[in-house]
Amino acid sequence: MTKKWIFFSLLIIMLVALLSGSAFTQKITLNVWLMVQADVNLLKAQEDALVEFKKLYPDIDVKFTVFPYNEYRDKLLIAAAAGNPPDISVVDQIWNPEFSAAGFILPLDDYVAQSESVNKEFYLPGAWDSALYQGKLYGIPFDVGDWAFNYYNKAFFTDAGLDPEKPPVTWDEFYETGKKMTSSEKWGTALWVGQGDAVQCVVDALIFSNGGSVLNEDFSQCVLDQAPAIEALEYYKKLQEINPPGEVSRTEEDSFQLFTAGKVGMFWYGEWGQDTVNARAPEMDWALTYFPKPADGESITTLGGWNMVIYKNAPNKDAAWKFIEYWTSKEVNEKVSSLTPANIEAAKAFLNEKRRFPDIIFEQLVLALYRPIFPKYPDLAEIQRNATTAILTGTEDVESALKTATEEINALLADYYGTN
Repeated sequence: MTKKWIFFSLLIIMLVALLSGSAFTQKITLNVWLMVQADVNLLKAQEDALVEFKKLYPDIDVKFTVFPYNEYRDKLLIAAAAGNPPDISVVDQIWNPEFSAAGFILPLDDYVAQSESVNKEFYLPGAWDSALYQGKLYGIPFDVGDWAFNYYNKAFFTDAGLDPEKPPVTWDEFYETGKKMTSSEKWGTALWVGQGDAVQCVVDALIFSNGGSVLNEDFSQCVLDQAPAIEALEYYKKLQEINPPGEVSRTEEDSFQLFTAGKVGMFWYGEWGQDTVNARAPEMDWALTYFPKPADGESITTLGGWNMVIYKNAPNKDAAWKFIEYWTSKEVNEKVSSLTPANIEAAKAFLNEKRRFPDIIFEQLVLALYRPIFPKYPDLAEIQRNATTAILTGTEDVESALKTATEEINALLADYYGTN
């Protein structure tokens, strides 16, 4: 065979290989599970972002499946336990350790180490740390919500002879302000317990602001029986004096309605509540300020929010990572999130565009802490909630209730980790 024929033969083989590869490249479909969204503008933004993603990665298709919150966790757990999970989902921060410990989701440290767009410094610190479990990173923060800011009705300040431009800063100032607002028909604030986790977010924020915690640094022991937590719960109980009766059976939504109905002058709630206040009480002249702190403490609140995770059984892990890099990037995160984005630059842009008092919100988000990292967090939270209920009903004094809660949580930890 001459050199000429050898050259043409090789050329033909290369062309056939190239054409074959192009013709038979399989398109990947990523299954992504999310929460239901009702905001049509947000849905449009997500659709637009998906179009751009497909331009960047034409061989990757994306299928969204959405669920309401009250079904979502069970759907994920059933699918993961059956070995048929989506490639990617968002999970509530408090579910992240449960999914990590069960072996359902993938540690992402290796992906992060090689990524130019996903780095710890790009995300709110508390949101990033909420995805850590036993030293490994099991999720990338997507969005956050912060419990709690102090919303206040300026008319209550004026009626009480107070300057509405000087809201309370410390615990004592908050109590004294509320006392001046309280009468037979109106109150300074509205507490609640209810059945959800919102009360723990507020109580934890009081403890954090007083220099305390729920669990110790390595999450192996409960520290609710120590002075910072005891003082925080004593203060929470004191606020009953400036609060309408019925707080134990009230939910956060019930208390929120008391604020928007003009029955209470101040109310602790997340930054996402602004739209609700405007919708329910369009005539109210309201403002938002920092969560009150002890005189020698620091205003530190509690984070909620969602992380993006990749499942161990996902067939397309590398493609899934590309989607997470894209979906949590500054340019995309600020458009496709209903809550405040977890990406710092996206959060700044989002807050400046969509929220009043963006600087206060951002400052508090940077300092906010996550709830205890423990796979059986719902059981831990229920013990805390029972202690809070006992304190507010007077069934137990603060010290006894927190001592009991500490013993029960330590038993829960020991049982889970096998250290009995």
